[in-house]
Amino acid sequence: MDNLVLVDEVFRTSRDLPKNYISRKHVDDLFIDSLAKETHVVIHGSSKQGKTSLRKKNLLEDDYICITCSNTWDISDINESILKKAGYQIVVSESKTIKGKSKVSLSVGLGGKKIGTDISMELAKQINKQHLELNLSNTNDVISALKEIKFTKYIVLEDFHYLKTESQVDFSISLKAYHEESRLCFIIVGVWLEDDRLTTFNGDLAGRIVSINADEWLDENIDELFSVSEALLNISFLEEFKVSVKANCNGSIFLVQQLCMKVCEEQGITRTQEEQTEVAKDIDIEKEIKSVLDMHTGRFTKFLMDFSAGFQATDLDLYKWILFGLIIIDDNLLIEGLPIQALRRTIVTKHPKRSEISLKRLTGALNKSVTLQLDNKTKPIVFEFDPNRTRIKIVDKSFLLWKKFQPKSELLEYIDLDGVFSTKN
Repeated sequence: MDNLVLVDEVFRTSRDLPKNYISRKHVDDLFIDSLAKETHVVIHGSSKQGKTSLRKKNLLEDDYICITCSNTWDISDINESILKKAGYQIVVSESKTIKGKSKVSLSVGLGGKKIGTDISMELAKQINKQHLELNLSNTNDVISALKEIKFTKYIVLEDFHYLKTESQVDFSISLKAYHEESRLCFIIVGVWLEDDRLTTFNGDLAGRIVSINADEWLDENIDELFSVSEALLNISFLEEFKVSVKANCNGSIFLVQQLCMKVCEEQGITRTQEEQTEVAKDIDIEKEIKSVLDMHTGRFTKFLMDFSAGFQATDLDLYKWILFGLIIIDDNLLIEGLPIQALRRTIVTKHPKRSEISLKRLTGALNKSVTLQLDNKTKPIVFEFDPNRTRIKIVDKSFLLWKKFQPKSELLEYIDLDGVFSTKN
């Protein structure tokens, strides 16, 4: 059969772009327009909602370099990674910056190997002769080094949310210099929900960046995804199935894809069908959703147990009680963003040392919540705290959907608070 397609290529999460990729007008068109205007671009949204696919769909691999951020990095580490990806070799110099940090010497790799940018051998020799010396924390030095090799590609920073808040702020300040002193454009990808994260860190970025919310999947987008998938595999999903999926997945395109794959597998469909085949007849959609979400039980229970232990044992056990709030409080409030005051009110109703639970202490713990998740190897992270709006936000939609099917008593048992609150699921 011509144009045979595997179900895995359509629905399974992989490094490659899914065959049923859907261009969304409010996302893809805005992304392309922003690149044409030579502005920095911020792509944000919940986990597994298509942020990375957006970049892979609309840019060629030769158009950009990609750096994956780490929670241990400061601005010097970011700049060093950029220079290395651009083609520089970096050697620590004996010179020192004003703050006492070592400067670095740069050279460009030779030997006919293509690196980061199309650089001539003659230019590489000239730069190596100069032995460029710079301070990695100085954005102007980095811009000058990139200009030396005529670097013009887009610079993608993936997992920007993993950086410490101070590093995010520092780099937000650097972005203004990149905009004014060069033609370099950054594409910053992060798991957060608000549009103005970076402009909150640096108000001077207003008008210099475009923020794209990749989180929003409209019903029409999901309808198109169904249609494209059906055409690729020569199948037809039962209309009742499609309606139920849209109603129950809370806009999680990851869950939509997983459900489609599961019902295909259950019918023995692994590739394009020779004859059109109806899929998902006599399906209990709630049972199917629960079955798919059960595959995440190990990950989420590990998150609950690890996070509740905190960094070390303390008298107040605040990390345990933060989870108490996330388990007990209504999901609608968590989707919108839970104010820290509301979390505190919930905690003090049951905490044995309620008079000691101050907003200051709670804020201190929440500020380290992403770090704690990363230390516990919780990826993607489940929730984050927005210190500017003082709100807690669930950024892994699968967690809220999974939580709906779990008895609260069991969730509280995972965090060793089962005797504190008794309720029927």
